[in-house]
Amino acid sequence: AYVSEAQNLVAPSSASLSARLRSRTGGYGGANSVYQRGRVGGNSGMGSARMPNVKSLGSQSTLQNRYRRLINQIAHATENPLFNNIAGFYDSLSAIWEREYGEHMHHGWYGPSDSTERSPDTMTVQEAQIALMEQTAKLGDIQALKEKIEKEEGRRIRILDVGCGIGGASRWLAKTFDADVTGITLSPNQVKRAKELASDAGLSERTTFEVRNALDSGLPDDEFDVVWSLEMAEHIPNRPKFLSEIHRMLKKKHGRLAMVTWCKKEGMLDIDEEIALNYISEWYNLPKWVSKEKWASLGPDAGFSPTIPQDWSPYIRPLQFWGDILKTSLLPQNLFGLLAIGESGVKAGAAAALMGYGFYKDFIVFGALRMDVAEAKP
Repeated sequence: AYVSEAQNLVAPSSASLSARLRSRTGGYGGANSVYQRGRVGGNSGMGSARMPNVKSLGSQSTLQNRYRRLINQIAHATENPLFNNIAGFYDSLSAIWEREYGEHMHHGWYGPSDSTERSPDTMTVQEAQIALMEQTAKLGDIQALKEKIEKEEGRRIRILDVGCGIGGASRWLAKTFDADVTGITLSPNQVKRAKELASDAGLSERTTFEVRNALDSGLPDDEFDVVWSLEMAEHIPNRPKFLSEIHRMLKKKHGRLAMVTWCKKEGMLDIDEEIALNYISEWYNLPKWVSKEKWASLGPDAGFSPTIPQDWSPYIRPLQFWGDILKTSLLPQNLFGLLAIGESGVKAGAAAALMGYGFYKDFIVFGALRMDVAEAKP
């Protein structure tokens, strides 16, 4: 929360910057400082950090440059605690989600579709979730790439599923495109369950699931034809590093990223919108929200060709989706489960209402992006 607030500060003068920082943090390193009471303190070893005397830092531009470097250092210091929180969050909640919604942990698609067998008005949640994966695969043009690889190289297409959950999308990709799929997640419980479900489906030889960090995966260079990221990238605190890591792992001949992620709307937010996003970030272990346009702007520096992001919000029925989550959270078997998990479980249920509010007010956007490596040939 501190990093999110601090990155938005624009100070007209050194003196006002000092005053605004003190008003938001309760002083620099004092007993009530965010360093002492927030996520940064303790976990990062910065609990006793103190801001230098503003007057000694020189010109306003010098101060602001040093201030931005400090914020970047704080953001880096919070990465490990954030990732630990994310792993614990999904370790705790995945079983409840699977019981209520099945193997897919994401929204559904109720918009235009090539399918003649399903109607948006009669779809089940599970059918809509499969339809969303179909749209994401279409975004990445995976079918055409699969056929090209089989014809020219005589092998299966290789896909990396970043943030694979319990492996629902990984298994669907392996089966639908005859693909070799690697799924990575921060949650050991999810990896264990993904392997069990892959074995049950007879897909163990075509799928691999591992606990890895998407910012530093340790996977080989130039390994994958497609990186698939479905409602995961909102958890990433360092977006440029994430895209650079994805680019490193993609084949330079034709590699591409197909990504769907929660975003904020472009431009300034109202105060109630900022408050809602801050609560969602705390309760769902998310860093500072960015727009789909911001995501797209980061691509070229990471080695991707320029892209135009898409807004899929009108097609996912978010009020229905998050309303269902809120209602199922209040069912006795789930409510007791959330209470057993503790504070994080209760907050996760409450955050569903704020997600619905965000989509209703249009300050939360369901962004979709395809990024092709700049070296790739059409």
